[in-house]
Amino acid sequence: MFFRGRVTRPRHMIYDCLDEELHLEDSFRIPEDWPRYLGLDFGGVHLVGIFVAEEPKTGTLYAYREYKSGNRTAAQHVDALMFGEPGRPICYGGARAEGQWRKEFREAGLPVREPKVADVWLGINRCYGVFAQKKPVKIKFFKELEYTWNQLVSYHRKTDDQGNPTDDISAKSTYHACDAARYLLASVVREHQVMIATV
Repeated sequence: MFFRGRVTRPRHMIYDCLDEELHLEDSFRIPEDWPRYLGLDFGGVHLVGIFVAEEPKTGTLYAYREYKSGNRTAAQHVDALMFGEPGRPICYGGARAEGQWRKEFREAGLPVREPKVADVWLGINRCYGVFAQKKPVKIKFFKELEYTWNQLVSYHRKTDDQGNPTDDISAKSTYHACDAARYLLASVVREHQVMIATV
């Protein structure tokens, strides 16, 4: 846990570059003319969305709203997602095999694009590149997005009998916000030259 006298995060943490001081922001009113994006992780019980706005002058992204609900029709989800939004955000969501979900949402009035990156670890690497960019910081999260933030900073790999990280994500099916962020950020932010080991 210590390297050169500095506290470090465990090796099995996936997004070990996230920092509260750098990445958390007090909320403010997002101007209506800022481009907005939405990442969705589909599910009957847990459908999760993360809303992100882009400051035009700097390109800084602000995750400003999270959505978590279940047991609703696609139309009910769309109504709840769009409530209070100034317009339709550019939306990415679902795995490649979840075309029916995208069709249902499109018919309910919210077009959802298939994410540009299908591979899980490649998508995670793209997100890592976004989170690791610090001069300037590429993305900030409003502090009230506790569910999203807690999922991102606790996302981790399974370990083997010797405590070494493996290529498997622990309890992967429970990290809905991580999947929503991956679908979105890997699709809207250009690739950064930052990679993380998968084993």
